[in-house]
Amino acid sequence: MLVLILVMIACRMQVTLQNIVSTAQGKIRGVPGDGYVAYRGIPYASVSNGVGGRFKGGGLAPVWSTIREPHDSHCSSDSSAEECLKLDVNCPTGAALPVLAWVAGGSARYDPTRLVKEGLIVVIVRHRLGPQGFLCSSEDKIPGNAGLKDVVLALRWIQDNIVAFNGNPHKVVVAGQSFGAAMVEALTLTPTAQGLFHGVILQSGTVLAPWAFNLDAEDRAKLLRMMFNGSTEKLSRVSATELRNKADQLIVPYLPFGMCIDNSIKNEERLLTASPFEMLSRGAMITVPMVMGFNNHEGYIFASTLKEARVVRRMSKNLTFLLPMELQANKRGISKMMKEIYDMYFADNMTMAAALVYHRDAYFLSHIHRSVRFHALGHQPVYYYQFSYVGSIGVEEEPGMVKSGAAHSDELAYLFPDKGRDLQGDDGIVQGNLVRLWTNFVKNLNPTPANTKDSLWTPLDPNDPKVLDISVVLEMIEFPYKKEALMWEDIYEKYYFDRRYGRLS
Repeated sequence: MLVLILVMIACRMQVTLQNIVSTAQGKIRGVPGDGYVAYRGIPYASVSNGVGGRFKGGGLAPVWSTIREPHDSHCSSDSSAEECLKLDVNCPTGAALPVLAWVAGGSARYDPTRLVKEGLIVVIVRHRLGPQGFLCSSEDKIPGNAGLKDVVLALRWIQDNIVAFNGNPHKVVVAGQSFGAAMVEALTLTPTAQGLFHGVILQSGTVLAPWAFNLDAEDRAKLLRMMFNGSTEKLSRVSATELRNKADQLIVPYLPFGMCIDNSIKNEERLLTASPFEMLSRGAMITVPMVMGFNNHEGYIFASTLKEARVVRRMSKNLTFLLPMELQANKRGISKMMKEIYDMYFADNMTMAAALVYHRDAYFLSHIHRSVRFHALGHQPVYYYQFSYVGSIGVEEEPGMVKSGAAHSDELAYLFPDKGRDLQGDDGIVQGNLVRLWTNFVKNLNPTPANTKDSLWTPLDPNDPKVLDISVVLEMIEFPYKKEALMWEDIYEKYYFDRRYGRLS
């Protein structure tokens, strides 16, 4: 331990007045921020240095001989693979600092100022998106999960280089929201990620969600290939924009390209070797302390889609098209299944409010609740939460669609506020609560350690589930959606096509 401290002190001296840090690839210049220094657009990997091809795992980033100036690390589905393999390191002053590695779930930008002010190094990890990141087939050139492999490479880069930024490689918590959370959970099912992180935070996402993991990945790859005259070579050569435009034509509503069981290919690292449910159900996961939860009105993300006249007309005639695709595959049981769902959500009236609740449960809540209890059966604490606050920021209310709770991604406005500002009034209280809990977890692997003034956030008991309700007041409450969660467990047990997605014993 003494040796590590001495190394960190020496590395701290490398950070000159010009904010230059030496990494394994070369020197980087940082940009002074609000009490911290941001090192932006650092390449952590390279597709050209990998085993070959835009859909495969990458290799080490190239070295550079001159001081690398800050670069924009923004990445979208229109960005090339190389443009996406970058990260930002945001450093406060201090030594042996804990690290929060935030896995971007899409192309959004994140201002880490509020978290960095609490003494955390915040690393924003970008990765390949869309078909470049998650096209999956049985072909050698498209083994699958390239975006997830990017994140593993980024975490290895952090282990190798974070000391140079005064960070502690033994205190790394990896976190994400929505698809980013699903990717982070997938890391816990990846043996090669062992030791790369020491805790996880999963916000509004799980690898069990129907939009996170593609059971029809091979079919989707074949359809996309047909759009390019059946040529895998064309898939590999066309621009990222052309590839994305064609891929958009394939996407079933609510179900983008997701992770898959990646194929065994020579010289290519495999990450997910079985279905996530199978691995979770047999306890085949990396167990680390975990924060996991949901927003109480997740379904509001679908508000703009559901209010379209054509969707309303279809709903009034037949709700089947709103089912997750993995349930639509069961043609023989679909009538009975739809009656159970109708009785739960629409028996009183076919309203948009009821449809939003249905979407919350079908696409988020039921899967998160099942997943969190699997993790709680391990030997590490799991802290379960519900974010329920509706404030003056976050997702805007759709005209004519009442926002009766915290929408999908609302909590991000408090963790990563625009321009890193301190919020006021009740918004400020909720921001303080959320930032304090998350910071405590990154530093202590416990959101309410002994020296905190907050009431105790107790780890989840899977047989008696309680959640911390995060709002102006922090309060441990009974899990409020037991009836709905039980119904969905029954639905998957009876109607899911491989019949392995059932109730916890």
